[in-house]
Parts: sequence; C-alpha cells; structure tokens
Amino acid sequence: MAITRKRVKQSLERTIGTPCPYCQSTGFVKSVTTVCNEIYLEMRKIAKHLEHPDVMLRVNPEVAKALKANNGRALNDIEELTKRTIIVKSDPALHQEQFDIN
Repeated sequence: MAITRKRVKQSLERTIGTPCPYCQSTGFVKSVTTVCNEIYLEMRKIAKHLEHPDVMLRVNPEVAKALKANNGRALNDIEELTKRTIIVKSDPALHQEQFDIN
C-alpha cells in the first residue's frame, strides 16, 4: 500500500501572481506580422460591404509601424484589395493583437 499526500493549498505561483492580462495566460502573443496578415484577411472579407471612400484602421503602434514599413507595401496591398483609402491610426491603448476597422 502506498500513501500519498494530497495538495490542499494553492501553488505558490497562483498565490503570489495573477494570470497575465496581456497574453490571457497562454504564454505568447501573436507577432506583428501575424496581426498584419489577419487585418488583410479581415479586409478581404468585408471589402464588398464597405460604404465610405476611406476606411479608418485603428491599431497598436507596433502594427502601424509594420503596415507603413517598406514604403507602405502592406498598406498599399490592402488599399488595392479594398479600392479604398486606408487611414491608419496608431492607438497605444490597443493590445498588439487587436485592431478596429471603421
């Protein structure tokens, strides 16, 4: 017969820490490149439903930098896809993985 102890207290990590609100405790966040690709895919989905001649894209500053890098190549690709002018607004309050299309 083997006798084992049952843990009745929370682990030290759970006692002194809280889950990461930035990565939702997954241990990683999507890269800036991945977020740019997601924006492109989302724009492709909604391109036919856009009503205004220009689109406001609100993103994290790092994502804005990536969209405007290489002479705005990624941004130009999105504009060609949607046939709209894309206005990128950098918002430090947004999580790196979040973006807002208006």
